[in-house]
Amino acid sequence: MQYNEPPKGIQELIHSLEEGQGRVWLQRFIVLLLTLIVLGLYHIDGVRNFSTSEAMDLAQVGRSLSEGRGFSTQVIRPVSLHLQTPQAQEQGRDPRQLLLAAHPDISHPPVYPLMLGALFKVLPDRWVYGVEAGPKRRPPAEVAVGALNFAGFLALAFLLFQVGRRWFEVSIGVMAVIVFVGSKLNWDFAFSGLPTVWLGLLCMAVSMVALHLGGAADPDEQGRPRQDTFRYGAWSAGLGALLGVGFLVSYSFGFLVLPIGLCVGWWVPATVRLRTVGCLLLAFALVAAPWVTRNCLRSGLPMGIATLAPLAGTPAFGDDRLERTQSPEFSRVRPAEIFAKVLSNSHFILSNDVPRMFGNWFGAFLLVGLLLPMGDARMNRFRWLLLTVLLVLVPAQALIQTHLSTQSPFLNSENLLAWFVPLAGLYAAVVFRWALDSFDFPYPLARWFAMVVPVALCLMPFVISLLPPRQPVMVNPPYYLPVIRQLTGYLPPGALVLSDMPAAVAWYGHLDAMPLTLRAGQDPKEDFYRIHDFQRPFNALLLTPLTCDQLWHSKLLNDPDAVWGRFYMDYLLRQGNIPTGFPLKFAFGDRYPENGYLMVADRPYWREARK
Repeated sequence: MQYNEPPKGIQELIHSLEEGQGRVWLQRFIVLLLTLIVLGLYHIDGVRNFSTSEAMDLAQVGRSLSEGRGFSTQVIRPVSLHLQTPQAQEQGRDPRQLLLAAHPDISHPPVYPLMLGALFKVLPDRWVYGVEAGPKRRPPAEVAVGALNFAGFLALAFLLFQVGRRWFEVSIGVMAVIVFVGSKLNWDFAFSGLPTVWLGLLCMAVSMVALHLGGAADPDEQGRPRQDTFRYGAWSAGLGALLGVGFLVSYSFGFLVLPIGLCVGWWVPATVRLRTVGCLLLAFALVAAPWVTRNCLRSGLPMGIATLAPLAGTPAFGDDRLERTQSPEFSRVRPAEIFAKVLSNSHFILSNDVPRMFGNWFGAFLLVGLLLPMGDARMNRFRWLLLTVLLVLVPAQALIQTHLSTQSPFLNSENLLAWFVPLAGLYAAVVFRWALDSFDFPYPLARWFAMVVPVALCLMPFVISLLPPRQPVMVNPPYYLPVIRQLTGYLPPGALVLSDMPAAVAWYGHLDAMPLTLRAGQDPKEDFYRIHDFQRPFNALLLTPLTCDQLWHSKLLNDPDAVWGRFYMDYLLRQGNIPTGFPLKFAFGDRYPENGYLMVADRPYWREARK
């Protein structure tokens, strides 16, 4: 009996899909398909518009760059005026231009706003300035920012897999990626509008370069130490440049210079130690120096307002008092108060943030693995690097925490441990696999079951979060986007608004905004009238539920900084009463705040818009 041979092309295709290059492409296609499915489900039920004031603040700085207004901001902080006014006078510039023209930003490093500015520059105007079509739609610009950061999220997952595959084995790389991608916290950071994903990517790259530099110090085949000075210098210079780029994404990234420099100096031979660490520090300084110089010329501080972060949260500058003050007395803060802040915050971070940083229980393998010495030299270097980075990041995060960490716990740019998660996840995957290999399973299925079930349990919180009921797209609180759009839409272009949510006014309303002053008619050093009468008049005051939802006794009655909360309550209880002599006399809403929002202005712009 004769059989017809199948076409040769089909045989080659089947062989390629089973054993050849086609198998690799099929696996990649399946991974891409699963990623798109998860992305679609997350967009349906997980993504919301910007929930943090930092994301809105960074976005409006990026938009200013795309409009050709330089590195300026529409969120004008009183402390920024205090820092920049003396520098402007010394350089012969008119200090009034700080309020009348584009206000130079001294709050943020430049790289991430530049990325957003480039994105907004290539997007059509209807995306950058477009308004969402309804209460269930996000602003188009925020969708574009989410897509940009999701590209960084995918790049980080790819780098994590490649490092796991090349340094260990494919299964470890796959496990590390699954745990990373299966954490809802990582997805929330990817679509939060913050640069955390890019900092995680840089932290991963910096650590891998440092470990490679440490491996280059291992003896050669004859057991002799390598003395290639040029190689050490080139790699350490590249490492310093990466740290400098990270510093220009987030100033806090500069803390990594200490653990990375310490580890590299420890690993390399003593004969090249000084030169290697010197090249690292020099490259870091060269990358950071131009921006630090610019900040010093603008404000007298190397990192602008961020330099003052250790003072925030002390008794003299509690909550958001630091950025609202017009005449800060920094000398009032004693070193003992900063030390007490670090101790208090470190206790909270070690008790809450460290166990939660993975978003699931997989981090237990990291904490156990850090206590166990490994037989392999590379793993021991990996372990010591993680230990030194963790021991530096915890007190560093405790030192720089401000009111932003209180407004949005965990999901904020001050969460330095979020950069650490991908790197720590890779080490935890190695420890998990090491623990698995230490057991003798009676049959292969038991081993497979022991590997799959724990990983599946790690994914359960993320999977459950994607299930119905669907979550609202609009963030409310701390603000409700349609109301912000409506109220700021009545004001003319170029208006200056005093608000407890200045970032939302600047980003969604395209207006200059200032945080609430500490006083109104009580203290000439910290006063509403000091700005309104002598620098630039306010066109409107916008108070959100952030002000009205304060504690009655401890805040509204007894806190001297709660003057605007008492203003809100007085208006509400007295049915539209505005203090005599207050220059903003026209209130929107006919004696009742609009959905809890109170806006008073110098003119009834809403009536003029209806004519």
